[in-house]
Amino acid sequence: MAGNPKILISAEIIPSLDLDDDFASRERFDILIARDGQHAWDLIEKERPDLVFLDLYSASLAGDACCEMIRQDLTLQATPVILVIDGQHREDLARCLKVKCTDVIFKPLNNHLLLATSRRILGLAYRSFPRVPSRLIVRYGVDAKNLFHAFSVNLSSGGVFIETDEPYAPDQELFLEFSLPNVSQPVICKAFVAWINAEQQPVNPGMPSGMGLQFLSLSLPDLLAVWEHISHDNDPQPSLKQAKILAPS
Repeated sequence: MAGNPKILISAEIIPSLDLDDDFASRERFDILIARDGQHAWDLIEKERPDLVFLDLYSASLAGDACCEMIRQDLTLQATPVILVIDGQHREDLARCLKVKCTDVIFKPLNNHLLLATSRRILGLAYRSFPRVPSRLIVRYGVDAKNLFHAFSVNLSSGGVFIETDEPYAPDQELFLEFSLPNVSQPVICKAFVAWINAEQQPVNPGMPSGMGLQFLSLSLPDLLAVWEHISHDNDPQPSLKQAKILAPS
């Protein structure tokens, strides 16, 4: 992929994002903003973006209709299209599936979800966030009512690496919960498995076996708490007595 990836975003999605002037250059993306569905199609024809985020309910041309036009164009049909919808209404999901969109995500679309989805679809590295060593007890699992415990190895505002001999498969979505020192409420969010460091074939030999998790739904207060935590190096570390490693809670 020559140059920065071009990402087109329909304007209806923008209010839930924090796209400051430095966002595109900082994340090494070229961001194209479409006023509505018809403008999105015009930009797609002209700019040939690498990834498209469309609101299903976009004015002038609905997101699924625009996606269908992309799929019918031989020069554009391979373009990844993410349709953004309000909720899990069966009829909306059916519309998305009918036009063979690449993925469906739900509002609100925050910066972390935008970046995680973009990097996953485009096959880009996930290490866009500075990470610091941090040993925290992390509860995780597919079922929010049946979580396992493990220790984190490092933490960033974009994700966490946890040590485990039984990682989930890449792209598996998980529930996460962990507590930060001097913060009364635990951080609770969703994440997906971005990469695995297997014991037999480690991607990073300097790391223990485990999995790198990318945050998907980190709230602003939790994001600020994580930022505050990673800016300090002398936070107290938990002991092994505080958790039963890899045992369901």
